[in-house]
Amino acid sequence: MDNRIFFNPGDSIANINDYNEAVRKGQIFKKKKKEDELVIARGKGDEEYAIFYAKDALPSDHSSHPQGYEVTKRI
Repeated sequence: MDNRIFFNPGDSIANINDYNEAVRKGQIFKKKKKEDELVIARGKGDEEYAIFYAKDALPSDHSSHPQGYEVTKRI
C-alpha cells in the first residue's frame, strides 16, 4: 500500500495541528458516515494533519498538480 495520496487541499474536512485530536475528529466523522473511509494525512512540510474522505483522492497524474499527502492513519 502506497502511503502517498494526492488531494485537493480544499477537499479536507479539517486541518488540525495535534495528531491525536485529528484521530478523534476523524472517528467522530466516521460515526456519522460509516460507509466512507477517512484518511488522516500530512502534507510535505506541513505542520497540520488533514482529514479527507478516501474517495476524494486524485490520481497522481492529475492535471492541476494536487498536493501530495503522507497517510498517517486510515479510519
